[in-house]
Amino acid sequence: MKKIFSLLLVTSLLSTSCESFLDINDDPNSVTKVGVNQLLPSVTVNVGYLGASDLFRVAGVFSQQFSGQGPVNGHVAFKEYERYNVNDSDINNQWVAIFGTTLSDISILIEQATAEGSPHYAGVAKLLKAYVYQITVDTWGDVPYFNASQHNENRTPEVDDDEAIYADLIRLIDEGISDIKSSSSTLSPNSFSTIYNANSWDASRDKWEKFANTLKLRIYLHYSAKDPAFTRQKIAELINSGAKFFEGNEDSFQMAFTSSPQRQNPVYSIELGQFRNQFLPNKYIVELMNGNEDPRREKFFTPSPYYSNPKTYKGASVLDGGASSSYSRLHEYLYGSVASFNPGLIDSEGNIQTGALTYSGASPARLLTYAEYNFIRAEAALLYDAPGDADAFFKAGIRASFAEGGLSEAALSSYLATKGTLTGSNQQKLEQIITEKYIANFGVVVEPWTDYRRTGYPSLTPLSQPLAIYSEVPRTLYYSQSEINNNPNVKQKANLLERVFWDTKQ
Repeated sequence: MKKIFSLLLVTSLLSTSCESFLDINDDPNSVTKVGVNQLLPSVTVNVGYLGASDLFRVAGVFSQQFSGQGPVNGHVAFKEYERYNVNDSDINNQWVAIFGTTLSDISILIEQATAEGSPHYAGVAKLLKAYVYQITVDTWGDVPYFNASQHNENRTPEVDDDEAIYADLIRLIDEGISDIKSSSSTLSPNSFSTIYNANSWDASRDKWEKFANTLKLRIYLHYSAKDPAFTRQKIAELINSGAKFFEGNEDSFQMAFTSSPQRQNPVYSIELGQFRNQFLPNKYIVELMNGNEDPRREKFFTPSPYYSNPKTYKGASVLDGGASSSYSRLHEYLYGSVASFNPGLIDSEGNIQTGALTYSGASPARLLTYAEYNFIRAEAALLYDAPGDADAFFKAGIRASFAEGGLSEAALSSYLATKGTLTGSNQQKLEQIITEKYIANFGVVVEPWTDYRRTGYPSLTPLSQPLAIYSEVPRTLYYSQSEINNNPNVKQKANLLERVFWDTKQ
């Protein structure tokens, strides 16, 4: 994983501002000298990379969106993830990236922007901090928060109660919204961000505000199994307050990548390096979509065999033991458009050999999407009496997913005719909502895993012992080895079945 992390640092040269930041970052003591208009792009790059990171891969394998294959070049970690064999050293780089880089830089940005009288920058930073901590708590539960990211002042912070952190994230988001709405600010971000980059602060601010409220909806929904009354009350209050939410795919919280070398989506970049042929679509999600004759398959996966007519798709699993080339591969939705095709590298059985397809890499890291917003509203309307019609939001979520994938109106209409109406009991309707959300959130970091832990849907089939370490899908990750070694206030978990506070579904 170290080489992947090094690659991410190199590929974060997405703008002149980021280049300036990384140039001076050789001296960690000089980071506070960077202007807020240089620091914010570096922060948003790192947040964007969270959506294409080690955590993205582990959570995606746990939720059976992806399958780990191998060994290739002696590397077997991705395959071990599918056996739920993730140890404390596997996520060292991820932990350090979150706490040692992203959250630390966000803390500096908040302090510096506040001191300089730039609440618009401080507000954006607070919203980014809330998002990163939401993902972090959903992954590890109790983590350092209230005394964390204080630079040299406290290198061994205690872990804080995950439920207390979640409650404070709402306060932090509200502060962020207030800050970005400030009537005056010495500096305001617009083009100085790799997320919600705009020509004017008014345009950028509108999107940050929509993101903030949509993130609050996501957080409130996560309480649903533990405290449904709280979910019911808070979602209704937020919607009835007149808060702005996502209104289209253009509002989705995501970071764009380009086709330029070292600026491509890292999900594709690892396919170009030593980890090629190791990260494939999982058998579960492929067969789920096969059963629905889902048109999104043509954007998500390559056919297998490649020239099959009609097209067929085959997902990978550690249970099958086939060669990596014998399965469908990830395709344009995560890799960007096809850049080149060499038919000579499709073998006689229709298997894709290395180099047969190359991609632009210009696909975004999707972090919180308009499609997800609609499925949140559908669930809230169905089970928690939130305003709006559950079926209408369900359909809107599917429409947003098809539009994001570039599918035709004809394909959408056909799919909605057979799969676009909620039917049965409320529990059956919930399963429909979460299953469609799972497909729409293909490649979204952590949230499909969270939905499974929170609701029990989609109906995954966990691996069992002795092939797997556990006979159920893990509920958390270990703390990193480096944190255990260097922070006496952090004690390692007994296993990966310990639960986050909201994870009470039996």
